[in-house]
Amino acid sequence: MKEQQLTRLMYTLIIVGLSISAVGVGLVIFTDIATAHGVKGVATVAGLIASGLFLSIPAKIYLTLQLMKRNDEKMKARRERSELR
Repeated sequence: MKEQQLTRLMYTLIIVGLSISAVGVGLVIFTDIATAHGVKGVATVAGLIASGLFLSIPAKIYLTLQLMKRNDEKMKARRERSELR
């Protein structure tokens, strides 16, 4: 898989993960699922929020590492250009 495709996949995972987490938070705020269904309702909401975060956080870490790698490459190229002058 190419780096650009992997980066797009990671952005997609972030969007999907945050959407799933938002659905879980929306269920807590706008419905009575947590109180009406008892432990099952709380487990459902917690599962949605946790699975959304599980999808988005590793993707954020990967994208941060890619950004740091590109920044290091740019700084190295600048140093090389300044040394040639």
